[in-house]
Amino acid sequence: MRITLHGPQDLTLSALPEEGLQVAAERDDVHFSAMEMFNTSLALCTASVLMSYAERIDAGLNGLTVRMRWEYHADPYRIGRIAMDIHWPDLPESRRKAAERAAEQCTLHHTLEVPPELVTRVEGPDTDSE
Repeated sequence: MRITLHGPQDLTLSALPEEGLQVAAERDDVHFSAMEMFNTSLALCTASVLMSYAERIDAGLNGLTVRMRWEYHADPYRIGRIAMDIHWPDLPESRRKAAERAAEQCTLHHTLEVPPELVTRVEGPDTDSE
């Protein structure tokens, strides 16, 4: 798997069948940090669903990429918008809409649509662990 960092808030996941992980930045001021990991996770989850879909419809995976772009919003400061562009040259045009529906079945996609309860706890030396 290869992750190409194009710039702040912009990356592409590609070379999915390859073993291992490669991260390459096109610019010196771009680094693979928590927000890039977050978006890479969503891209990889989506790609995994699409790879399974490709097996069912007997479509190739050559050139499949998932490009992620995101924007920050305030109050509270967070990722407020994510745009995912899937480039899949081997996908028959007749299957494009079905592939879009399949991509939306990724567990992380569902998690963002219906956020989980988030519990944060800071423990100290005299706090009982649960």
